[in-house]
Amino acid sequence: MGTQGVVFDIQRWSLHDGPGIRTNVFLKGCPLSCKWCSNPESQERNVELAYFKDKCIGCGSCIKNCPYHALSMGDGLDIDYSVCVEKCYHREEGESFACVRDCYAKALKMMGQKMQVEEVMQEVLKDTGIYDRSGGGMTVTGGEPFVQPEFLLELLKKAKENNLHTTLESCMYADWKMIKPCLEYTDFLFMDLKILDGEEHKKYTGKDNRLILENIKKTGEYAKDGRLKTVIRTPVIPGVNDSKETIEQICLWIRENVPSVSIYQLLPYHRLGRGKYKNIGKTYEMASVEVPKENKMKELEQIILDHRLEIKYE
Repeated sequence: MGTQGVVFDIQRWSLHDGPGIRTNVFLKGCPLSCKWCSNPESQERNVELAYFKDKCIGCGSCIKNCPYHALSMGDGLDIDYSVCVEKCYHREEGESFACVRDCYAKALKMMGQKMQVEEVMQEVLKDTGIYDRSGGGMTVTGGEPFVQPEFLLELLKKAKENNLHTTLESCMYADWKMIKPCLEYTDFLFMDLKILDGEEHKKYTGKDNRLILENIKKTGEYAKDGRLKTVIRTPVIPGVNDSKETIEQICLWIRENVPSVSIYQLLPYHRLGRGKYKNIGKTYEMASVEVPKENKMKELEQIILDHRLEIKYE
């Protein structure tokens, strides 16, 4: 048996996660719990249960077949997720999620699956010709890829054995000894710098940012020979980090601490993931936040350009 990881999605024909046309491999697990996260199903390291009410026909099969009595019928299906976490999430596949197996309407779904590196690569290599023509390749994202460091490293090695361009997307909250070996097999790296102030970072993500800042500095030093292309990104969240002062401070920090990084991108907040929270028994706390206006984004991007940083990559 090869190295095994937990994958929650593989998306082909992606255009915005690195150069060219790419296949994105989403790994489960993240040390942060950003309040605006658009992939809440990626935060839990293990496989987890999702319920899609609009598909449910109320047959009760799942209730009958759950050995832990975690399900009941109310206005739709009521799920005691604390029982699911304790009894099912950490068990081996085949021993758990009888509710999903016997849901005729497919209203219940396991989010994530355990896969071998070779299984993932079989999917990724389906589009080798497209990568060659477009300059694309494989992007590993999440969640946070470094939550599964052994699986990530083997996946990157296998990609390079097949001459694929490799990209990582990371929040950089990981032990450097987990990060550094993977950089050897990475061509392009997106690093998230969400908030510069440590206390504010902890307030909105659950962790302070000292480790993140240290790792970005170390990566900048590692990448100064130019082999590894690096980009720093900030998700722009209205009312959290969208002030001109905040973006200017980050620009100054980049210029002073990671001079090898020349590209700083802003990602406008969006609401595309908010419906996922209820499906996995969570509450979305940012429902009242508005999407930033286009003129606001241009204003912030001009600050980046004024600090002699680029906002696009080729």
